[in-house]
Amino acid sequence: MAKLHTTLIVEKRLHAGVTAARQYLSGLDIFHAHAGIPVVLVYKKGFDLAAAEQALIDTLKHYPIMTGRYKKDEQGQVYVDSNDAGIDFRVSRCAGKMPYGPENPAGKDDIKQFFKLVLPWQVVDKDTPLFQVNIFQFEDDGILMCCYAPHSLLDGSSYWGFMQNWSNACRGLPVKPPSFDRQVMIDAGKTEFESGSYDLMVAPGWFDYIRTMLGLGWRAVTGLKSEVMRVPAQTIQQWKVQAKAEMPESAGVSTVELVTAYVMKAFSPSMPRGMARSVGLVLDLRYKRRLKLPRDFFGNALCYAEARYSEEDLAQQSVPMLAERCRPNNDQVGTDSLFKMLALTETYRQKKAVWRLIFKPTIETLRAGLILNNVIQLPIYDIDLGRGTPDWYDICPMTIRMLMVVNTPQKDGGVDLHVTARKAELKALRASLKADGISG
Repeated sequence: MAKLHTTLIVEKRLHAGVTAARQYLSGLDIFHAHAGIPVVLVYKKGFDLAAAEQALIDTLKHYPIMTGRYKKDEQGQVYVDSNDAGIDFRVSRCAGKMPYGPENPAGKDDIKQFFKLVLPWQVVDKDTPLFQVNIFQFEDDGILMCCYAPHSLLDGSSYWGFMQNWSNACRGLPVKPPSFDRQVMIDAGKTEFESGSYDLMVAPGWFDYIRTMLGLGWRAVTGLKSEVMRVPAQTIQQWKVQAKAEMPESAGVSTVELVTAYVMKAFSPSMPRGMARSVGLVLDLRYKRRLKLPRDFFGNALCYAEARYSEEDLAQQSVPMLAERCRPNNDQVGTDSLFKMLALTETYRQKKAVWRLIFKPTIETLRAGLILNNVIQLPIYDIDLGRGTPDWYDICPMTIRMLMVVNTPQKDGGVDLHVTARKAELKALRASLKADGISG
């Protein structure tokens, strides 16, 4: 799409009027890096800008960490100084009608117009806001809102919890502050555990590290594209009926497991031959009781697992049978393994070398691996800023092969697949969906 014609009418720093004690970033926070992921919500009916701004300020009073700044202490450890230096808030007017929605998702060239890029080295010991809100209002009152924050500040659960509270404030509902105590995560990384290593997060040697980074960079620039494809509720229900018939003793398979299995089955013939296929699973530590992490923890609380298939498995087995295998084994998500992962990130945090760590399935995306980011439980389409919930959600294309599974805006049981992959793989997925009568 051509460059938007915009006029900036508001650019200000919003302050919470509240400060708080410093919070050190955990090793897991730093592992996710200071780079941000812009998130777009489209409101075709728009919303009251002044009311939304005031509700945002009211919400930030409960989130002093978000109006702070990253700093380093005398030992070089990064912390959040909750000094209320403020967030960036911008409003622009746009020519024409709101163009975005399911029929016209915002592409990479579009999304990069909607936020101010902050590079990782511009965050620490700089007067760089940790959160920016960019609002674009079109002539028909439709609004596109793009928010941007470093991933080291929060994960998806934390982000959407904040957005839900902003939505509550807009509608006069109570704001429920989360738990900001990152020391719980740091202390978990100091817990004693049985000897052994956690092999899904690695620190490769210099040669392998540089080769991997160059490979990921080159693939991101030259080899990957992103699309959004829909799987309707009827198809998912048919798969679940099929699963019950094929595996009557099974406890069942989830929607996300089914669509991931379908995508891998479609991708596999276009993936490199002779290599195991893998799905890197991003999971939430908040549901692991032994870690004693609050369910409303604000920060990064992600753990990782992996499911693996052979070419033959994907060619011969049904979608339900493959779906049942698209889950972590007990060894990967057992308490000992999770403590080992946290200990690894804490050890490297103390050495100020977390950047050396890589999620092993990320390396696999250079071969025949896919990262699954399941956000189906997050309240994306519940964020009502005064005139109704979003008509569309979008996100920038990823730099690795990734599948993000999102509810449809109608929340009708279907899902949208935000897929980043090689052109041939996307073409194969589109063809498979069309051949199976799932989408045109």
